Amino acid sequence: MKKITEILKEKDFTISVELVPPRNGTNLEESFSKIAQIKDMVDFISVTKGAGGSLRGGTLPITYFTQKKFGINSIAHFVCRERTKQEIENNLIDLYYFNIKNILALRGDPPAGSNEPWDGDYEYAYRLVKQINDLNNGEYIPKQEQDKKYRSGIKTDFCILVAGHPEDPVEKELAHIKSKVDAGAEVIITQMVFSFDDYKNYVEALRKASINIPVIPGIRPITSLKQADSIENFFKIPINDEIKKRLKEEGKDFGLNYFADMIKKLQDYGAPGVHLFILNDIDLVNDLLERI
Repeated sequence: MKKITEILKEKDFTISVELVPPRNGTNLEESFSKIAQIKDMVDFISVTKGAGGSLRGGTLPITYFTQKKFGINSIAHFVCRERTKQEIENNLIDLYYFNIKNILALRGDPPAGSNEPWDGDYEYAYRLVKQINDLNNGEYIPKQEQDKKYRSGIKTDFCILVAGHPEDPVEKELAHIKSKVDAGAEVIITQMVFSFDDYKNYVEALRKASINIPVIPGIRPITSLKQADSIENFFKIPINDEIKKRLKEEGKDFGLNYFADMIKKLQDYGAPGVHLFILNDIDLVNDLLERI
């Protein structure tokens, strides 16, 4: 399977989607059915890891079977907030042995509404990025009794993706992204953006700071006022009042046309692609792509 960096070099504009594993105790065939429907629509997918601390295992097997059964290039979300660096290395080697080349390196969220203390070795995602990059350089954690900086081993070949946050204060975000890039990040996928200008301003700020890796905008197509309110409440990302007004008045048709037009603007601007947060709504992908 290909690395995302390779796909971005081959195609001027990619379409990709984020899929969410089913809740624990749910038949996996439902997920496979959805993946089969989008097989010919997308260039790659990503598979989330317990977003918001939810009880949804399956990131590794769904990523693996998406590649093995359906031939779709895939990204595994990987969070560090609850893992020691030894557990992280073991889990990364699992991905390597399963030929999963693409990793979205994330800090991870606590369970929704929780104030649980930080219980992993890494509080920030850039340290996870560095550990993945160390493996790419063949540098492994030494045994406890060995007084060495690292133990040499086979070089892995992971493509390291990271999250970008256009909604955060710009100076804070630039510092975070720079630390990730310096640690080895190769591609940014943004948190959901709801206007072309939000993406354009974000990319321009990165470029002025000499951060030049590809930036794929994350798009959450919303088709109702209820969805807009839910996103604002949960993710704390403001949505333009005019969009909410039009969603209330015109509903789904306005939403699909608005985001289709936004994607066209992103393509014309030179964005490398779009990553669609669809919450497993495959019909939404169909409806949107018909308008592009």
